[in-house]
Amino acid sequence: MHSTIDRSGAVRPGADVSGALAGGEPEYLDWGRAEPSDAPCPTLATLGAVEREYAAIRSGIGLIDAAQRGVLLLSGADVMDLLERMLTAKVGHLQPGQSGAGFLLERTGRIQADVLVIRSEHGVLLDVDRRDVASLISAIDAMIFAEDVSVAAGEQWYTLEAHGPELDALMQSFGTSLPEHGCVGSCEVDGRAAIVTRWDTAGTAGVRIHVHRAEARAVWDVLHANGTAVAARCRTAGWLAFNMARVEARTPWWHIDFGTTSLPHETGLLADRVSFTKGCYPGQEVVARMENLGHPKQLLRVLPMPDERLPIAGGQVFADEAGPAGNPIGSVTSSAPSPLRGSASTALAVLKWSHTPLGTVVRCVADGELVNVAVEAVATRAQENSQ
Repeated sequence: MHSTIDRSGAVRPGADVSGALAGGEPEYLDWGRAEPSDAPCPTLATLGAVEREYAAIRSGIGLIDAAQRGVLLLSGADVMDLLERMLTAKVGHLQPGQSGAGFLLERTGRIQADVLVIRSEHGVLLDVDRRDVASLISAIDAMIFAEDVSVAAGEQWYTLEAHGPELDALMQSFGTSLPEHGCVGSCEVDGRAAIVTRWDTAGTAGVRIHVHRAEARAVWDVLHANGTAVAARCRTAGWLAFNMARVEARTPWWHIDFGTTSLPHETGLLADRVSFTKGCYPGQEVVARMENLGHPKQLLRVLPMPDERLPIAGGQVFADEAGPAGNPIGSVTSSAPSPLRGSASTALAVLKWSHTPLGTVVRCVADGELVNVAVEAVATRAQENSQ
């Protein structure tokens, strides 16, 4: 996933390295593939100045070419009813201008996809990781009997993202305002239609911007021009800067911190993604049984490191016991420096259930040392609403 790809001459949002927006030579990551035979998806990692890209997200505007996102466009009178019967969250009530997230499960209760449902004037968009598009189409087809639902693979749509405290000023430059979290707006970017969904994932205001693929480059250029006009810090931000911001914000990420072997109860996102008062959906019996009769074997938690020592993904976590490390009780799923914490590191890790109560001290391997750290919870929208 960390190989560098030669993208010289590429005509795609985020590949431009000219002018003040560049910052250096672009480096790309190979995003995961749905099938071994799939072509890799080059995703911008950095333009060579990760710290500056991160700073744009925190104090200005960071613009992201979200090439790793896939989009489905659903239309028809029965779309929302179908999605209500497919996903773990209540989404059937969503009106145009609203969005919501839920899991698509296997009948075994394992997660098949993390789906953002966006209801707009153009229809219903499903925003997912690109590697889940084919499986999501298959799942939808399997649920359709006589319903009025049509599915387009979404090749005509492209996803851009923008994050930062100056986003409202950017949106106002296009004659609209920044939506509230979970709300959906629309605007024209130099005459080109854009669907703007507020979805805060980096610890600051954030939006997913869906545009017609053929117009993505032109929209990208206008976003940069307007963003530079309204913010002292507006620049292209790659995955590395975004990842630093979202780990710092304690936001779990599908296919990184949890995946296709995970149960909803293991993600820490149960309150955001699962409803226990809705009708049936595939895998519901497993979810309900775990909720009523037990608990998961493991759970995703946050490990706020006391200093700059950085755990690595896959690194082991041990119980807080004197002497040798002993048997591991979990593993790190992602980590990054946390400038808002004085450059102390933050990690997300899957831990055995017995070690997940908040405040439990565990030992994490970081820079070759065992570091004591107290367990904390991942960020959820439900927590924010309760504060």
